[in-house]
Amino acid sequence: MDKSSHTYDVVIIGGGIAGCATAIALQKLKPSLQIAIIERNTIHSSATVFRIGETLPPQSSSLLNTLGLWDDFLNCNFIRSYGTAAAWGSATLRHNEYLFSTAGYGWHLDRATFDQFMYLQATRRGITFIEDTTILNSNYTNDQWHLHCNRERKLTARFVVDATGKKAVFASQQHIQKIKDDHLVGIHRFFRINTATTPLGKGTCVETDIHGWWYSATLPNQTLVVSYMTDADIANRFLYKKSIFFNTALENTKYTSQRISNASPLTPIKLVAAHTQRLSSCIGKNWLAVGDALSSYDPISSLGIYKALHSSIYASYAIIDHFKGDSIGLQKYKQLHQLLFDNYLQKRHAYYKEEQRFVEAPFWKRRQFDQTTISNHKKTLIHEL
Repeated sequence: MDKSSHTYDVVIIGGGIAGCATAIALQKLKPSLQIAIIERNTIHSSATVFRIGETLPPQSSSLLNTLGLWDDFLNCNFIRSYGTAAAWGSATLRHNEYLFSTAGYGWHLDRATFDQFMYLQATRRGITFIEDTTILNSNYTNDQWHLHCNRERKLTARFVVDATGKKAVFASQQHIQKIKDDHLVGIHRFFRINTATTPLGKGTCVETDIHGWWYSATLPNQTLVVSYMTDADIANRFLYKKSIFFNTALENTKYTSQRISNASPLTPIKLVAAHTQRLSSCIGKNWLAVGDALSSYDPISSLGIYKALHSSIYASYAIIDHFKGDSIGLQKYKQLHQLLFDNYLQKRHAYYKEEQRFVEAPFWKRRQFDQTTISNHKKTLIHEL
């Protein structure tokens, strides 16, 4: 791309799942739209990168179908997931089977492959990708956004979508506050496994301990991801980012340790932010946020990818309404997000309350918060609506 200014109907900042899904949804609703996705990395060269976020719940099938991706998704041959085994609130491993769900089964993804799948689906629909590009600043004049990027690139857009994940880069530039609810982090490692000798077989396993909870899931290509979820200060105190301490904690688990009995590490240990977060406002003058930029949920919900797809579809409806001159569309999008986030807070509260064995330990005590926290949040939402 040269250094002159290029004009688009919609510029989406962020080429992940939410960014690609928003572009695909918009293109499906109005094929004449000129859409560009700005991505700070080179997407097509990242297929071998291990990424966190590999669970797709059963209800995601309807979203993929809405986007027109269902048949191509099935051709990816990801691993079907029939439920979750969890030792939560008890030392006994209990099974929550998806076969009792009307939506059928879920999937365990190779996340890098799925990201690449979304990228290819977007490009096949004529959506422009501008890679190795970051937004430095922006200004709104003459009913358009003027985006100033690195390498002296300039873009003009009628509408901007922030799909930059937890960083919420564009929203932050508009002085929108990121509201963090906790300090949860995930310490992750990928393993190569012998699936024939894995004691717990395929699927997802969750178990709690005094400082947090463990998550493990079998993925395509004989890969296993193991994650320990705890608070940042606890992770620092016990040095969980160091292999020797992470491995010791893992060996002390009852179930998760069985899954690595015949496994070898594929990656170093990596610590990533996993806190609950929302924006003080998810919409503004000719812009909105989607995916984790919109809000991020506790991984215990297993709704990360689902929420990215869901918010992208409804964002596309709001943007099309906006282009038609309907100012209510963006407000409806904001209302929907607020209500869904409030519902998530209540479910998260209820789920963490089920674990009563460690209530005096800092991690769990912080999550036994008073119900008035949620009630006050709900009152705020009602007032805003």
